Amino acid sequence: MTSRTRHMVGSARTTETDLDMPSVGRMLQVAWRTTTLHCPHCGRGWVLKSFNAVHARCSGCGFRFCRSDDDYFSGAMFFGIMIGETLAVIGIFSVIMLTWPDVPWTWLQYGGPLVLLAVMIAVFPLSRVVWLGVDVLVRPVTAEELDDGEGDRMADARV
Repeated sequence: MTSRTRHMVGSARTTETDLDMPSVGRMLQVAWRTTTLHCPHCGRGWVLKSFNAVHARCSGCGFRFCRSDDDYFSGAMFFGIMIGETLAVIGIFSVIMLTWPDVPWTWLQYGGPLVLLAVMIAVFPLSRVVWLGVDVLVRPVTAEELDDGEGDRMADARV
């Protein structure tokens, strides 16, 4: 038994739930909730506590945002890079198209990476919410992840 397996045996938080193929309506609903930074499950509570912190649970439905014990939000890095680079490339191509044929190549060479860095920092909080939304789409919320009482809400101060 590996250390990871031993760690998960007694754990209440696991990523071992059934996957589901969401409908188009459900995808649009979760996409809207994600872009407004609300809970992807109910749409009422805020996911982010501050720029760099996520609430432990939704204030509306009690959904536990950190769905596993092991570095759950590390998957958000993928979405942060994907969103940031997409916006940066759109911006660079827009500058090229709007200034053609006198493209400011020097500005793009030195300013492009700075703009990319700024965009990556700006989308960092959004990437966590997008990751959570995608995860909720493919792994629907279970009853164990919901808490109507005050159970894990005290953990909110530690997250």
